Formats: sequence, structure tokens, C-alpha cells
Amino acid sequence: MFSLLIVIYIAFISLGLPDSMIGAAWPLMHQDLGVPVSYAGFVSMTICFGTVISSALYGKVSSRFSTQQITAVSAGMTAVSLFLVSLSPAFPILLMISLLLGLGAGSVDAGLNSYVSLHFRAREMSFLHAFWGLGTTVGPFLLSWCFSHGFSWNHGYRAIALLQGLNFAILLLSFPLWRKADERDIKLRNHPVKKENPPISALIRKKAAIPAMIGFFGYCGAENTAMLWSATFLVEARGLGEAAAASAAGLLFWGITAGRIFSGIISNRMGDRRMLNIGECCTFAAVALLLLLPADLAPLALFFLGFGFGPIYPSMINQTPKYFGADDAPGIMGLEMSSAYIGSTFMPALFGLLSRYLSLAVFPLWILLFFAIHTAAVLIKRRMRYGTEREF
Repeated sequence: MFSLLIVIYIAFISLGLPDSMIGAAWPLMHQDLGVPVSYAGFVSMTICFGTVISSALYGKVSSRFSTQQITAVSAGMTAVSLFLVSLSPAFPILLMISLLLGLGAGSVDAGLNSYVSLHFRAREMSFLHAFWGLGTTVGPFLLSWCFSHGFSWNHGYRAIALLQGLNFAILLLSFPLWRKADERDIKLRNHPVKKENPPISALIRKKAAIPAMIGFFGYCGAENTAMLWSATFLVEARGLGEAAAASAAGLLFWGITAGRIFSGIISNRMGDRRMLNIGECCTFAAVALLLLLPADLAPLALFFLGFGFGPIYPSMINQTPKYFGADDAPGIMGLEMSSAYIGSTFMPALFGLLSRYLSLAVFPLWILLFFAIHTAAVLIKRRMRYGTEREF
């Protein structure tokens, strides 16, 4: 199983590769495409829309095809999409390719999260998301190298497409490992999955379900806005060059990766509640630093912002069965993921539209607003579910 886990981690690295590319490339990309800087929100929204579609359809697709087949095909779609992005001559074509990119990413995300939650422990789940963060760090630094050596964003996308192609080949070669793991699987036989889930209307009425959904919405609204707009904020509002801004944006993703590795190491001892508290305190402190520090120290604030983000998402996912029970957890998690995708899809785009009338300088305040929504929802969820009792 260890060899298969390595393959899954590599696949999750590849899932993170495209996620940081648009934000880091956009300061130059929008100029070549001849569109306003705010249009990055439309690209992000289109990618997330494709992700929502493929995630929603995963249940039906998985009944006909195995996890490894879906993951391999999705990785191949992503590699082709990234290469096509590098050839995009106009913004409408970029949007069409972005939809394909999202369709590929959503199936990998849903499939591997489900597989790891079923076959491995919570620690492996934390490290899984750490490897996603590792993948997100590659794009900004690769683009920074391209910009500083006279290459364009197109070359950066082609290099990432090549890495995705290598991942596709690794997944194809790993098929015997998946079959061997399925043969050894005891958990599926001893713990059958519940056949019928409650309707959505009943799930929403569950105690603390709505604040749980709002918590994911607020967190993903803050995180994805930071991922998409941090480089552009540093260029437009702080006066950094494109190469320096792309490198600085990469520190945000390094911070997320470090935070999730940190979470994976100590989460079993600390518990999800304490990990959430640590992440939230770090995030609020990082936003304050982003507001106060001069431009040359802003990258440091972005690293700590990412470090604060790191433990939060895995900890919230881990809490779902504890809050709502094993039977209702899959349905509640579906609602949480839907709320997360709404935050990921629309909030970065809304910020882009508002920045045309306000200023990109309000970027830290926007992060602060949505993270405050997340934190308030987490506290309400905790109080509704456990009152004044001590929580895990």
C-alpha cells in the first residue's frame, strides 16, 4: 500500500500544479490577451465551474469506472488543457479551455479524497493536502524563472503541461498497484457503505449544518482570492516587478504546504479544534502584517498567510464525521464541498470586479472579511453542536 500511497501523493502534486498558475501569470497574461486585469476572476470562475460539474458527476462516473481509470483520464485532460492554454490567442478561447481544465481537476480531487478517506488514516489525509500545496509552489517559481530569463508565460504553461504528462504516464503504469490494493482491501468488506443518504433538505436541517457550510464558504473565499490575486496585488498596489511578484506569490503556496505538513505531524496529538485555532490565529496575524509591512517584506506576510491557511481545510474535513456521525457525514460533506466551491468560484471573481471601482489595495481587507466570516461560523457551529462542553 505504501507504493500506491506514493503514486496518490504524486497525483495530488499534479492536481496543485495548475491551481497557482493563473494568479502568478496574470500580470503579464492579461496584457498579451488584451483584457482588463479584473478578468482573472472570470478565468478562475470558469475553472471552478468545471470542477463543480465533474465533482457532482463523480458519483455516477465512479459506478462505471475505477478510481485509477478516472484519475488517469482526468490527469490526461489536465495536461492537454494546460498545453492548450499556452496556445490561447484570445480570451474567449482561454475561457473554453479553462472549463476543460476544471473538468479534469474535479474528478481527481473527488476520487482521491474519497479513496484516501476509505483506505488510509487521517494523518495520510493531511499529508495528501500537503502534497497538493507542494504542487502549487512549482508554478509561481517556474514562471518567475521564465520572466527573469526573458521567456513568456506561454513557456511556463508548456513546462507544467509536460509535468502533467509525466504524471499521466505514472498513473497508467501504476494500475497493477491499484488492483493489488483492491484485492487486499478488508475495510470495504467489513464496513459496507450506507446505501441510502438522507435528502438534502433533511441534511440542511441538521444541527450546525448551516454554519458548517458557511465556514467552508468563508475559508475558500479567502484562500482562493489570495491564491488568484496576491501577485497582481503586489504588482499593481505595491509596485513590485512581475518576476518578484510571481516569486512572492509562490511563498503563499509554500506557506500552505508547510502548514499542512505541520498539521500532519502534530494533528493526532493536538486535535482538530486546536489545529483550527492555531491556523486562524496565524491567518489573522498575517493579514495584519500584509496591511502594515512595506512592499519588500510583503512576501513574508504571504508565507505566514499560507501557513495559517494550511491546517484549516483538512481539520474541517476531519471534523465532519465527529460533528454529524458516520451515516450523515457523506451527505453533509457534499453540502460543505458545494459551499466551498461557491466561495472558490464567485468570491475571487467578485473581488476582481470590485477592484475596478475601488482599488487592489483593499485586497488584505477582503481576505480579512471572508476569514472573519469563516471564523464566526466555526465558533457558532461549535457552540450549536456542543454548547459549553469541551470539544475534541
